Amino acid sequence: MSIRILDDYMDNDVAYLLGLIMIRGTFHIEGDVRRLIIHFPYQLMEVQALPNSNLRFNQDEKIRLSLDDIRRRINELLDVNVDIERNKNVISLKAVFTKNTMSWRNLRLLCKNKTNFYEFEVPEVMYEMPEDIQKEFIRGIADAASSPSYSDRDQAGYQRIVFQFPYQNWRLPLQVCKLLQENLGIKVQHILWGHPNVRTPGEDEGHWAKEHRMRIYAEEFVKIGFNFEYKQEILKELAKYNLEKGHNSKYCNPKIKKIRANQIKPRHSDESNEKLPSEIRGKHFDTYFQICCALGCTQGKEGNQKELYEDEL
Repeated sequence: MSIRILDDYMDNDVAYLLGLIMIRGTFHIEGDVRRLIIHFPYQLMEVQALPNSNLRFNQDEKIRLSLDDIRRRINELLDVNVDIERNKNVISLKAVFTKNTMSWRNLRLLCKNKTNFYEFEVPEVMYEMPEDIQKEFIRGIADAASSPSYSDRDQAGYQRIVFQFPYQNWRLPLQVCKLLQENLGIKVQHILWGHPNVRTPGEDEGHWAKEHRMRIYAEEFVKIGFNFEYKQEILKELAKYNLEKGHNSKYCNPKIKKIRANQIKPRHSDESNEKLPSEIRGKHFDTYFQICCALGCTQGKEGNQKELYEDEL
C-alpha cells in the first residue's frame, strides 16, 4: 500500500485506532467471521494522583465512560459492532467484521498482515504523516499502555509517564522512541528492557522476562497527552509539579552515552536464553542504551534533529 493511497485513508481516527492495535490489539479469523480485539489491562487503566492532589473522581466510572467513547469512535470509523467485555484483569473491546471489508483489509495491510501485539511494528507510513496524526497515533498507544501515577517517579522525585510494551515485542519500543524524539521532539528518558542484565542481574531465570518500560517525564508527554480525560487530568498535575521544581528533560541519545563504574553488571546465566532476540542473544550488557544500539537504534546521528547529539547527557 503506497503512501499516496494511505494519505487518503489515514486520518486522526485511523491513527488512534492503529495506536491501540499496535500496543494491545489482535486479529482473529474464524470461518467468515473476523474479529479485532483490543485489550485494556486494569492495572494500566487506574491512575494515582499526587499525595496532596485536589483531584477526586470515581475511577470505575471514568474508565467505563472512556471505553464507551472509544467504542463509539471505532463503531463510527469501521461501521461494525463493537462490544465491551470485562474480565477479572482486563477489559476488551471486540469489533466484529462479518465481511472482508476494505477497513479490515487496510488495517491488516498497515499491520503487515501480522496478527497480534507481540509482533506489530510502527507502520513506515506513520513517520511521513502530519504531526497531528502522529500525535493521535501515540495517544492510542498511551491510552492502552500507560497510566499516570505518582509512584512512577525518579530518584530525585520527578514524575514520569511509563509506557509498558509486551516483553515479546522488542521492535516496537525503539520505533515509538524514534517517532517521539525525531519526529515529535518529545524527549524520552530511557527504555528499561526486559533483559536479564538490566532487570534482575545475578538472579535465576524467571524474573527478568518482564514488560519493556519506556519512561518519559510528565512535562514532556503533556505536549501529546491522553485522550482519556481522567488520565489527562493526572498528567497535567504531574507535569506542573515537575515544572515548578525546575526539572529539565534531556533527549535519550545512546550514541554518546558512557558506562559508569556503578553500572557494571555481573554475568547472567540467561544471556543466551532463546527468549531473547537474535541481535542480543549471547551478549552481555551493562546498561539499557547498549541494548538499544544492539537492536538497531540510530538516534544521535547528524540529521534533522542535531540537538540529539549536541545535548549533554
